[in-house]
Amino acid sequence: MGDKGKNIGKAITQNIPNFLSISRIILAFVVIFLIVTNQSVIEIVFLFSLAAFTDFLDGQLARRFKWESEFGRKADVLADRFLWVGTAVAFLTVFGIEGQLKWFDGIQLMLIMSREIVSMPFALIAFFSGKGIPKVRFIAKVTTLFQGFALPSLILSIVYPSWIYLSLPLGIVCGITGFISAMYYIQDIKKKGEKV
Repeated sequence: MGDKGKNIGKAITQNIPNFLSISRIILAFVVIFLIVTNQSVIEIVFLFSLAAFTDFLDGQLARRFKWESEFGRKADVLADRFLWVGTAVAFLTVFGIEGQLKWFDGIQLMLIMSREIVSMPFALIAFFSGKGIPKVRFIAKVTTLFQGFALPSLILSIVYPSWIYLSLPLGIVCGITGFISAMYYIQDIKKKGEKV
């Protein structure tokens, strides 16, 4: 294989995390479509979990092989917002209109999405300002991990009520870690803005 082939191969492998982020955006739209068209919650949860796994995988690959880039960070943030916020809004809208949500389901959803609710305006400003996205803190990874189990558990609890015993405690944990994560994120964005 010549130098040109090696360079192409290197470029492809270095962009695997970006491909995973783009696939997460596509999967987010599929998940939203499944929710809107009243498909099986098992299918919804399976595809959501697959999309959430790409979030874990792209970060691991980028850090392990030093494939991190500003584009990759922005693509990851955008893909996460499509997946998490899109799924939550579709779930709230569709199941709410159908009268399947109870008040405590709404509270749980707010707890699960606390990081996004608190940090969204700041994340949008950082994303479009060109100042760059702050590096991910450990507390953000912990929050995402808990969200990855809490949101599917909440969706499953609508059809299978016993899932509330998992979704509720996870929702509370997400509320705590999500708020802390959001505060750190806002602080990091402000610091990044001061440096520019």
